This record gives sequence, structure tokens and C-alpha cells, in this order.
Amino acid sequence: MITIRLFGLISESCGQRMLTVEAKTVREALMLAAETGADEKLLRGTLVFVNGKPLAGAQRFRYRLSDGDEVALLSPAGGG
Repeated sequence: MITIRLFGLISESCGQRMLTVEAKTVREALMLAAETGADEKLLRGTLVFVNGKPLAGAQRFRYRLSDGDEVALLSPAGGG
């Protein structure tokens, strides 16, 4: 099982802060988060951390997950 921790606007959009799912890649984890109501547009631009390690670029979606991994999804912040 994979634990997904949701932060910021992503958490607000689906009304949850944590999910437990079966996923083999970050892409699958994001798709499962979207099924709970998380905003898909936010998920496409999300900051992704796996076990505290930041992932960047398009390859972050192909990152292979292992049983027990924790994926943190943070919505990008903006301001001015």
C-alpha cells in the first residue's frame, strides 16, 4: 500500500489529507487521488515528494513506487 499525503489546495479540493492506495507509479497515485475529487489541473502541476525526496520534471510521473512508500502532493504556491 502507498500512503498519499495531500496538502494545500489539493487537500481542500478532495476534502481529505491522506489516502491509502495501491499504485505502482506516481502517475497511478495521482489518478487515484483525482478519483477522490482532487482537482486534476492542480495535480498536473503538483510538487511531488516520495519518502521526503523531491521529484522534478516529467519523469516524476513515471517514478516507480514500492509498498510502504509515502507520496506527498503539494499544490504550487503563487503570490505577489
